[in-house]
Amino acid sequence: MTSTDHPFGRTTTTLDELHGCVDVTDAKRVLNSIGVAKPDKAVEGFLDQMPTLLAWLDEHGRDYPWRRASDPWQIYASEILLQRTRSDAVADIYPEFFAQFPSARCLLEADEEDLRSIVHPLGFVNHRVRTLREAAELCAEVQDEVPADLEALQQPWRVGPYTARACLLFAFDQPMALVDTNTARIVGRVFDYPLPEQPHKSTRVQRLLDALAPDNPALARAFNLALLDLGALVCTSENPNCPACPLAEGCEYAQTGDV
Repeated sequence: MTSTDHPFGRTTTTLDELHGCVDVTDAKRVLNSIGVAKPDKAVEGFLDQMPTLLAWLDEHGRDYPWRRASDPWQIYASEILLQRTRSDAVADIYPEFFAQFPSARCLLEADEEDLRSIVHPLGFVNHRVRTLREAAELCAEVQDEVPADLEALQQPWRVGPYTARACLLFAFDQPMALVDTNTARIVGRVFDYPLPEQPHKSTRVQRLLDALAPDNPALARAFNLALLDLGALVCTSENPNCPACPLAEGCEYAQTGDV
């Protein structure tokens, strides 16, 4: 990893530092635009809890092998493997996959059946094989290098903004926010934000999370991983464990008795 030796990024910060690296004004503007009550208080409350959130990640975060990777190909391919599947399932095939395909060119030159055999436990085999091969072709076009460009990273079939942004964040230290069902659910509950039907496709949800993500690469890494893991482990879609949540004190959902 490039921004830090810690797989989670930097998990310590102060409120003063956050005020200098979070776009508080734009976050308040987004919340105000959709009618969230007291957006100033809501954003400040979230910032107050962010150091606690990062400390929670340090103690409870999931230590997957791709979070310790520094090679852009490993990170890009891992994000493709993680599409529509469980992280633990990807962890099971991770060593074999990168032992056999340590570079994009190795994947292109390999027998396709070998690739199919390795990714078979993840399901959606045709989907994954096509996407991985097109991603490898993209990298091979630039001398076996992963492009550090949002649009270019989305050229392969079924690679969307989330996968491309995750690659830029984790492989190239470009601070930005990741929007998926977990991160959107958290901001929806924390701010009593009326989420659209497909929040991962909402430019407004993306803008809010981008505003809240620190512009420090190591903090941005930790911020995103904390939300991803919190949504998977605590702020689950059903039966969230609000008493164990580091954001509970500033969360509308936890404080209004909707638990």
